[in-house]
Amino acid sequence: MTAPTDTKPNGPVAAAFAAAGVGSIVLGIFVVLNEVSEDLSRFLRFDDSFGLGSGVGPLSGKVTLAVIAYVVSWAILHAALRGKEVNFRAWFIASLALVGAGFLLTFPPVFRIFAS
Repeated sequence: MTAPTDTKPNGPVAAAFAAAGVGSIVLGIFVVLNEVSEDLSRFLRFDDSFGLGSGVGPLSGKVTLAVIAYVVSWAILHAALRGKEVNFRAWFIASLALVGAGFLLTFPPVFRIFAS
């Protein structure tokens, strides 16, 4: 006889992992967009534009928007996956791909390819 296991659904955990991937890719995209557009680059300086993140410089807007993307995507995915059992392997692999792509986009040799 096997003892019954009391496990919780893995949907909320998958949602948190996927949201981290979304936040990472958003950060990478904003790093690239910062190099592409001078107007967007000025906007992304939240320390100058909004007084947020004084002393951080050009990272203030990019990181703020990435955190907002993480929180919003986590809330949506958590609500959608709450109480559900999902294919965690697929969600984890997708999350790793998003984190990897976001990480890659933050390297100077990569984002300078897009610079004008």
